[in-house]
Amino acid sequence: MSYRGGFGGRSGGEDAATMMVESSNVGKIIGRGGSKIKELEQDANVRIKVSKEEDDQGMKSVEITGAPEDVEAARKMIENCLSGNDFGGGRRGGYGGGGRGGYGQRNDGWGRRDRDGGDGYRRRDDYDRGFSGGRGGRSGEKEELETIFVETSEVGRIIGRGGNRIKDMEIESGCKIRVSKDGDPYGRNSVELSGTKGSISDAKRLIQAAGVVIKGEDDYGRGGFDQDSVGNNTAANGDTNGDTQEVTRRPPVDWNALRERKEAFDKQRFEGLPPIKKDFYIEDDHIANMCSEEVKQIRRANNNIIVDAPDGDPRSVPNPVKTFEDAFQHYPLVLEQIYKQNFVKPSPIQCQAWPLLMQGKDLIGIAQTGTGKTLAFLLPALIHIDSQPVPRSQRNGPSALVLSPTRELAQQIETEVNKINYKGIRSICVYGGGNRREQLAKVKSGVEIVVATPGRLNDFMMNGIIDVKHVTYLVMDEADRMLDLGFELEIKKVMLDIRPDRQTVMTSATWPPAVQEMADRYMKDPFKVFVGTLDLAAVHSVRQMVEMVEEYEKKSMLLDFIQQMGPEDKVIVFVGKKIVADDVSSDLAMSNIICQCIHGDREQCDREAALEEFKNSSVRILVATDVASRGLDVKDITHVINYDFPRHIEEYVHRIGRTGRAGRSGTAITFVCRQDWKNAQNLIDIMAEADQEIPDELLAMADRYSSFKRRQDSDGGFGGRGRGRGGRRGRGFGRRRDDEFDSTDGFF
Repeated sequence: MSYRGGFGGRSGGEDAATMMVESSNVGKIIGRGGSKIKELEQDANVRIKVSKEEDDQGMKSVEITGAPEDVEAARKMIENCLSGNDFGGGRRGGYGGGGRGGYGQRNDGWGRRDRDGGDGYRRRDDYDRGFSGGRGGRSGEKEELETIFVETSEVGRIIGRGGNRIKDMEIESGCKIRVSKDGDPYGRNSVELSGTKGSISDAKRLIQAAGVVIKGEDDYGRGGFDQDSVGNNTAANGDTNGDTQEVTRRPPVDWNALRERKEAFDKQRFEGLPPIKKDFYIEDDHIANMCSEEVKQIRRANNNIIVDAPDGDPRSVPNPVKTFEDAFQHYPLVLEQIYKQNFVKPSPIQCQAWPLLMQGKDLIGIAQTGTGKTLAFLLPALIHIDSQPVPRSQRNGPSALVLSPTRELAQQIETEVNKINYKGIRSICVYGGGNRREQLAKVKSGVEIVVATPGRLNDFMMNGIIDVKHVTYLVMDEADRMLDLGFELEIKKVMLDIRPDRQTVMTSATWPPAVQEMADRYMKDPFKVFVGTLDLAAVHSVRQMVEMVEEYEKKSMLLDFIQQMGPEDKVIVFVGKKIVADDVSSDLAMSNIICQCIHGDREQCDREAALEEFKNSSVRILVATDVASRGLDVKDITHVINYDFPRHIEEYVHRIGRTGRAGRSGTAITFVCRQDWKNAQNLIDIMAEADQEIPDELLAMADRYSSFKRRQDSDGGFGGRGRGRGGRRGRGFGRRRDDEFDSTDGFF
């Protein structure tokens, strides 16, 4: 490989440089389907063109176009790529490089940087202490290619909704994953894994964690014998002893007959179960006699409640309640427990959900995190459990089941159940990572409510520990998150054992097609209650701030913030990876800053201890992955810091929803790096909806990405010339060219 030319002037503030690369190595730059070259272009903010013809020495030219420093960065990234040292390196890596770490001084407090004459930002060179570089790449490891096989029916579990899961797997493992489009005659699809040996191993682990069984070529009898539909042995590779054998084809499946058989089986299976009583609602006269205009005004005042009836008739929807007494005055013990919690008035989702659920209707509640959805389904559940015709002592198994996507959310729900001591109703939280023996003993002692994650619940059901046949009240909490985490198969298994005439509640923060399909499959004539907009939106009690940073500046900015924390401040620092969570928390501890850390690889007892210390304010700084973005109900969190921008914009909304709860206000600070530019417009939309101040640099970043995508689409991929990404901008966000600033100018 050689480097030729340097920088040549181009119109529009661009420069070009040319590298000569051996023809045999060009594929490493381009990648499968052009994926690698696109990644290099996005990360380095350049355009890259590889020549089709080679010279006399077997070399091909690689032309890089963009700003001088971007071209230089791209050249280094290509060199790393060709040397097999680009895992976690370059500009994309998690903790690449030490650089200027440490404490940054600001004169005007957090969120305002020292200005230099009003036209630029000064770099902060007065750090008195720095961080060493973090995790490096796997240098020197060779790239390998391995092909595995999976059942065609399980391909969707690898790809995920909109390809999100396969992207996450590639990011987390560092391995490229390519799934074949067509299955083979054995009903399988091939999956090509390319990367280092370690990254391939990580990718296979992630695929298996998604519930996919990995097959080898020999698992399908290649070169051996298979059986046809009548049990005769046939050669898997064609002829036997040179004679052609006619393969007996299976008859077509009669789906109607199968459906009828299933319905008959279900009827026989659940025959003899006691009837369910569902309607316990006694509507007061002043609620029943509301005029339609008053009902509309109450719904508008409560964050624009929208109710869809299954029959389309709004008259079938009960009127919303305005006070706790309107809903529960005929259940004084419930009111007594509400008064003990010092609640002031029902939340918007509770106003409309309680009348529907106490009438025994199936309900879909779509509302943002932190809006009181847990209490909305919990109080009717307690009344439902106690009011069944069969005494609780004679029931074989739990009466209510709450499915939750994460351990933390499951524990949070159980905590809410335990706060309300209603007629001795008992509950248990069943989740992976907890003490299985203790959970088993408590289940056997008898409980009315089971709060569970789908995986551990399936474990207990398969071993005959929990019988869900008698469940009459089912809740699927945070259904969108359960699907994101790949629990669809586990949910299906649970539903097979629950009586079909149950009452079902589903809550979700979003309403994507996958959640709608789940509702259609498992619910009967549900009422839909939407609170707020159907578009993704953040709670308006949170002030949203954006800090445009380089990757290496994040730690110093975090320390800068922590130094300015008040005695009553409490902050969650969200990071993108488990290793980053450990890294950041370790660095804070080495700086004598007390903090806690939670992520999926920590022991459950450690996670519970960390959350407890954070809740009781023994620790005021919690470093966490997105495992804490939902279900963590700590009312006095004052700040959320998005140290790493989330992979999906939905998680941004859930993260910042950890603050600004229970009538309080909060602040969310998001560090945005140049590799986050694809999410800039989504972030702008959410901030604009909440009437937040949007930095000019963020707007410019969104414009640059939009322009880049248009050029990329018009160029038809990675080939062709273009002006390069970023226009007249230089390396930083909103940072201008060197002819506009002197050499010391940058972000700060």
